[in-house]
Amino acid sequence: MPDDRDLVAGVAQLANLLNRRLAPLFDKAGITPQQWGVLLAIGASKEAFSLAALARKLAVTKQNMTGMVDRLEQIGLIEREEDPTDLRSSRLKLSRRGRVALDKFRQPYEQWLRALGTDREIEQLERAINRLISRLEES
Repeated sequence: MPDDRDLVAGVAQLANLLNRRLAPLFDKAGITPQQWGVLLAIGASKEAFSLAALARKLAVTKQNMTGMVDRLEQIGLIEREEDPTDLRSSRLKLSRRGRVALDKFRQPYEQWLRALGTDREIEQLERAINRLISRLEES
């Protein structure tokens, strides 16, 4: 494998590889790695998300987020509730079944991550990724 890979090409390749390698873990839950990311984001928040806020947080289009949310709602992992401040909008939260799935798959997911490198290496990579995302969002 070449070590002189372009940053953007390398990140795209990494995203593809991560999705491909993670897919078997989440197949048991009937979700994709991208949908797992949605569950993690919703589960980490104390308050329910609007669809637009969740799309912004995960840096995807509202249309893309709508498809993922619809699928997660169909399989009973998330629920929509009315937004008391905006009757045209709804808020997203984990269903009881979604919370169970998140709890069930969190440990295997974290074990899978730890197999990729040391805790220090993973933390350094997470910090670098978060810095890049922040910089790109600001520009």
